[in-house]
Amino acid sequence: MAIGVPNRIRTAAKRVLPASFVERLRSTTLRRYYVESLISKEGRGARVVRRTFTRKKPSLFHLDVHITDHCNLNCRGCEHYSSISEPAFADLAATTREFERLAELFDTIEQIYLLGGEPLLHPEVEEFVRAARRSFPRTRLSLMTNGVLVSRMPASFWKTLHDTDTTLLCDSYPINIPVDKINSLGEEYGVAVEWMKAATEFFKIPLDVTGSCDPADSFDRCRGLSNCAIVRDGRLYPCAHIAYVDILQKRSGVEGIEPGEHDSISIWDGADGDEIIDFLMKPVPWCSHCDFDSFEEYPWSRGNGDPDEWFKTPGKVDSE
Repeated sequence: MAIGVPNRIRTAAKRVLPASFVERLRSTTLRRYYVESLISKEGRGARVVRRTFTRKKPSLFHLDVHITDHCNLNCRGCEHYSSISEPAFADLAATTREFERLAELFDTIEQIYLLGGEPLLHPEVEEFVRAARRSFPRTRLSLMTNGVLVSRMPASFWKTLHDTDTTLLCDSYPINIPVDKINSLGEEYGVAVEWMKAATEFFKIPLDVTGSCDPADSFDRCRGLSNCAIVRDGRLYPCAHIAYVDILQKRSGVEGIEPGEHDSISIWDGADGDEIIDFLMKPVPWCSHCDFDSFEEYPWSRGNGDPDEWFKTPGKVDSE
């Protein structure tokens, strides 16, 4: 079901209450009863104390880092557009510099997911893991995979995960994955193997080409769902939808969905960690493309690369 305040309540409130009051009520309700931020877990009071008295740098809660953009499993409607991406491998030297810069900006990043795409497709995947651990010795580091290639990885791969205390985080798609063998390899090499909740369903936040959705409303309903900081080419984006939408644009030929300069923030141009946290915890203009009123859930399946897997279906109305 859609995330956030039910449509019938939201619509009724809009009819009889001032817009500013409705906005405050929605934000308060979401923060209190629904999802926590994946950007920062720091409370308002603690933040004031830290900024005023300790001068300590902030902590970013969660960061996604693409090692590859493409994937070997074409999930329908992939949030990262990996099912329609051409082969694209992250540059190790550039990513290492980004890790080093992020370590300067934040006291820590509490958890980092190295993912894609499918990260095990990258021939230097082990070096990315070691680079992340060098910059973030206290971070909960996870390498996230669909599991297809895990049992074929060499001993050096498992040794790298063990030496860096990196968790192997496996998706649980309804495909033929050798779960027992993967678990056994983890035990053999002393590597923590964790499995995501069975992914029998996917969800779709349809993209509105016209950008006519309320950005604040979309952002509030996105927190804890897709609002995960992701770094690409020296910039931090509030979600993968924005960071990698050029892949969808290239495939579909649709104009008007490209991010603008205010949809991401540079990690190089002088902003400090607090300014970056502030940026990531507020809606950006591109949020107007996310139509939560047309939110869909559907059984997991392989896609065919049709752009309609991501765009709003004409005439679709909220079924809630």
